[in-house]
Amino acid sequence: MHIDNPVSSHTASNTNLLTQALWIGLILSIAIGVGSYALLTWGEAAAQLLTTTDKHFWYLSRASDVIAYTLFWLAVVFGLLLSTRLGKHFNAARVFALHQYLSLIAVGFAAFHADILLADNLLNLNLWQILLPFGFQTERGGVALGQLGFWLLFICAFSFYIKKYIGQSAWRWLHFLTFMAYTFISIHVFIVGSDSQALPLLVFYAGSQTLVFLLMTYRLVALKQAK
Repeated sequence: MHIDNPVSSHTASNTNLLTQALWIGLILSIAIGVGSYALLTWGEAAAQLLTTTDKHFWYLSRASDVIAYTLFWLAVVFGLLLSTRLGKHFNAARVFALHQYLSLIAVGFAAFHADILLADNLLNLNLWQILLPFGFQTERGGVALGQLGFWLLFICAFSFYIKKYIGQSAWRWLHFLTFMAYTFISIHVFIVGSDSQALPLLVFYAGSQTLVFLLMTYRLVALKQAK
């Protein structure tokens, strides 16, 4: 009969906790370092911009747009990792948790991205223009795709909470809307807003979308081979 050594288990547990603490410390250090560098480099220019422009809400909307897209992209990547053979190299429970909560946080930032424009006196928008597709007077097609993508993302993100009521099969079919949402939002970020023409963002959008579509292709090929 094999009996686990409690001392060894306790030591292993302490080692795992220490490793996690070191990783958290490293990530926080990098984040603080990057944030400090950005603040020292662009802090004064950003402060001058905010005090000399009347487009504060527009800039907040653009910034939250990039954050929402990034979070959604990560959620899609983690979801695709779970649904392919690549997922066996990761802790499935943790990847699923990241996939779920990143989707929810992305919804929050996307909602902020749209709702903050209600405070912009230059655009003079109302709530229905924000909520309903084709409500904008300019760039209606691109904005409408973003709005449709948001509602599809909203449905997919909150489908986690109705999964037990609709069943695994129905939930999986509903979850396929994620790909449509990502496609709509990907087109939206490319064609709406002047910041999408900035080279760093252009490279990020192109690179992130290429990765997603490669993973999607890999998944489809794997499904075909499994049949």
